[in-house]
Amino acid sequence: MKRAIVSFYELEKNWQDEAKSNLDEYAEESLYLEPDEDSNPEDHILWDLSQCMPAIGVHEGFKYNATMAISNNSAMLLNINDNGEEAKIKFV
Repeated sequence: MKRAIVSFYELEKNWQDEAKSNLDEYAEESLYLEPDEDSNPEDHILWDLSQCMPAIGVHEGFKYNATMAISNNSAMLLNINDNGEEAKIKFV
């Protein structure tokens, strides 16, 4: 799965509201994985990258350069491109 990396100001208004409810005053400083066009905050998660950590590795053939914990027993692996505008993601 591939997603664009966007700033707070590139999010639609309903997603900006969700970002503010999640991160309060830090929402405008964070970067996000762009939500699908047909998704909404009531049904989908807004993935902010504020807890993303650099890590290099390979998991089942997926090369990643960053990771982010998403629950007690799962994580998101990201392969962020060199210009930081897009990420391939894998849930593990």
